[in-house]
Amino acid sequence: MVSGRLPLVVRRALAEPLLLAAAFGSILLATTAISALLLHAGSATQAGVRRALNTAPLAATATVVTSSVTAGDFAGADRAVRAGIAHAHGEVPVRVTVRVESASYALKEEDHGGRPVLTRFAAYEGLDGQADLVSGRWPTEGTTVAISEPAARAMGVSTGDEFTVVGRLDGEPARVRVTGVFRLRDPDDPRWKGEELLRYGTQTGDFTSRGPLVMPAGAFLDRFATGVSARWLAEPDLRRLSPDRLRPFSASVAAVSADVRSGCPRCSVTETLSGTLLRLDRGALVARSTMLVPVLQLLVLSAYALALTARLLAEHRRMETALLRSRGGGSPRLAAMAAGEALLIALPCAPAAPFLAPVLLRLMSAFPWIEATGVEPPRAPDGSTFAVAAAVALACAAMLAAPPLLAARRTYVEEQAARGRADRPGLVQRAGADVALLVLAALAVWRLRGQDAPETTRLGGELGLDPLVGAGPALALLCGGMAALRLVPAVARVAERATRRRPGFGPALAARQVSRRPARYSGPALLLTMATAIGVLSLTTAATWRGAQEDRAMNLAGAALRVPAFPGDDARTLTTLPGVAAAVPAHRARVVADGADATLIAADAAHLSRVLLLRPDLSELSPATLTSRIAGSAGQPLPVVVTPGLADAVRITAGTASIAVKVVGVVTAMPGTPEGAPALLADLSALRGQGAKGADWPVTEWWLAADGNDTTRAATALARRDVVDVATLTAGYRDDPTAAGLQGALLLGFAAALAFAVLGFLVNTAVSARERRGEFAVLGALGASFRQTLGLLAAEQSFVIGLSLAGGVALAVAVSAAVVPPMVTAGYATGGGLPVLLHIPWPQVAALAVAVLAVLLVIVAGLARSLHRREPAAVLRAGEAS
Repeated sequence: MVSGRLPLVVRRALAEPLLLAAAFGSILLATTAISALLLHAGSATQAGVRRALNTAPLAATATVVTSSVTAGDFAGADRAVRAGIAHAHGEVPVRVTVRVESASYALKEEDHGGRPVLTRFAAYEGLDGQADLVSGRWPTEGTTVAISEPAARAMGVSTGDEFTVVGRLDGEPARVRVTGVFRLRDPDDPRWKGEELLRYGTQTGDFTSRGPLVMPAGAFLDRFATGVSARWLAEPDLRRLSPDRLRPFSASVAAVSADVRSGCPRCSVTETLSGTLLRLDRGALVARSTMLVPVLQLLVLSAYALALTARLLAEHRRMETALLRSRGGGSPRLAAMAAGEALLIALPCAPAAPFLAPVLLRLMSAFPWIEATGVEPPRAPDGSTFAVAAAVALACAAMLAAPPLLAARRTYVEEQAARGRADRPGLVQRAGADVALLVLAALAVWRLRGQDAPETTRLGGELGLDPLVGAGPALALLCGGMAALRLVPAVARVAERATRRRPGFGPALAARQVSRRPARYSGPALLLTMATAIGVLSLTTAATWRGAQEDRAMNLAGAALRVPAFPGDDARTLTTLPGVAAAVPAHRARVVADGADATLIAADAAHLSRVLLLRPDLSELSPATLTSRIAGSAGQPLPVVVTPGLADAVRITAGTASIAVKVVGVVTAMPGTPEGAPALLADLSALRGQGAKGADWPVTEWWLAADGNDTTRAATALARRDVVDVATLTAGYRDDPTAAGLQGALLLGFAAALAFAVLGFLVNTAVSARERRGEFAVLGALGASFRQTLGLLAAEQSFVIGLSLAGGVALAVAVSAAVVPPMVTAGYATGGGLPVLLHIPWPQVAALAVAVLAVLLVIVAGLARSLHRREPAAVLRAGEAS
């Protein structure tokens, strides 16, 4: 009585609980997974941008203004510079400090060349907050000065000493008294870049300089009126800058030069912040674009899974639909019923998915490699999540309603006639759409491989995602799977011929069944193929990405540990550290080669191959061969290994020293230097043997090798030094939220793909078995045992499972080789990176295939037992009654 009062569309839906439950599960899974993926992409990108802003080095965010000033115009220039910087930075807090420095003064002592030793007076704003007094006090008036500890040691003075210096420009003497000796808390702080005299106390070039002599700013300006240079340093506080303000704020900062020069025409402005912000904005776009790849793959897979369920529902109801039509049911009525049923199933998913998505993300964040990124999953959905869920649910409803609408065109007689005909290829295949998709996917992959990032420039100059490039992997998987469908009939016919004359009726009957109706099996075969391919592609992308991070860390480190040299260091002392297997001294310097700045690394070639971390594909020669070639002899050009841009170099300039070089090898990226940076590698002994005038080549760092690259104990022992640790670098790259967000997206896509595969296979197998109850009842009546029934089903489904797993793995490998390296490279959002190598984790791929195979065979066994338990006579009588 209750069911009779329900609307027809509800009664009709309740009559097919299995298929409609499968459709509801598919739609809920699709809306939840896609909502979660988009939430994750947004939260990971925002976390990555905030982390990058909080940890950005000063060299990438500071603005430096320099100018010559006098005592009379310094105050005006200072106001103009500070006002211009404040205007350009707008709402972002910025701290501005100034350093003023005099022309050179001569000390009484002379260097080894008979030339006077020089010094300079200087005033540093805020120095007392960056340095600690070793003795005495900070100067407050007159020509009292403070000197750094290294300068005091080199000059042989201490607190309370007085001495006289003579101006190099005006010849005027100046009597100074030392009131204090200080020590910089961090001489390697980026704010002291270019202040070598302050950092080390001594600077050697054409002349030797010591100092500086630090004075109060007021006393400095009272004493020095000419020959004064000023340097302002602006340090912005970017911790509160929201990611959506990156590009507008970059444009504002880029105008700082005009803002400053409007009040100080002779000022020179150098700013790096605008470029850094643009790179971050581009990196955020690329990260979101890269994380959209699993979303698009999942969209394609969920659409096909739902289409398969809808087709099964339409096939199961086609006689019922034809009968309704023959009894006066018009197309509008049938369309309304199909649409109402689809909306009845899909609409509840729209409000439920946004609340399930954060739960899913919290479960995912429990994985250690996701938790390490520091990405906090959102606690509640936002408006965009509800909009996405509603859009996906409506699209799913449309796909669910489409097959019944198409099936409603046939009459009852046409349906009866069609039941006896063999399956034909699908409409998509008959129209050649799979070939068209193949062409489109090839174009997308070509575009992805031909550019640095999946982005394009929109009208107005704004960057946006290139939809064709972003959809490349999904299109490639889809068209590859559809192309594989063309093999199903051919493989089925081969299997039928192979089993025709073999004993046992199960394999022969199964092969005959698949050969007679290949379209019935092609749907689940494509679903399983795509799900397997997405799973393997996700595993491969994650493995390739992790390998790329390890390679980047190894290249930047150059060795397992890179340690700044301290007085008294030697190889014997350093090799006593726990886990250290070898120690090689090295000198690092900035040189000019071919008119461009480059990094020169000179190390002990005799032992360098023991510590050098050089990926084999980056050089045609082995590390041992390369290091043997750089060993040179006196009187000959210095043998060097260079990066590609310096292959034609014949001479380098280091300070005032000019050295002839001979290129003996080329590496794609030089270990121990940033990616894409021009660099040279030489033997330290050979460099010292050049005897360049005025050149000094001290050991500036040590390169250490660790047993098994396990640097934990050695890094702990060197905690007081600013070491470069390959393990720390690897963890930093791997745990970066912007880039590592891809791992979370791949994990979600991987889990959803497997869920779709199992759900689709279960539903298709259950429906197929239900439709063939009469066939299995006849076999049971003829005496077929459970083992034979299981063998028949296993043979049929093994055809689908085996073909799908093999095809999915092969398809994933092919697509991975084409799209994964450029996709991972694009995720760096920077140019000049290391070439990315493809890593296919075969053990994990094998484990995935075995797990899927085991789950699907359990489903087959359960269905076989269910069919075998049915009483054949009852099933046959039911068939006669119908």
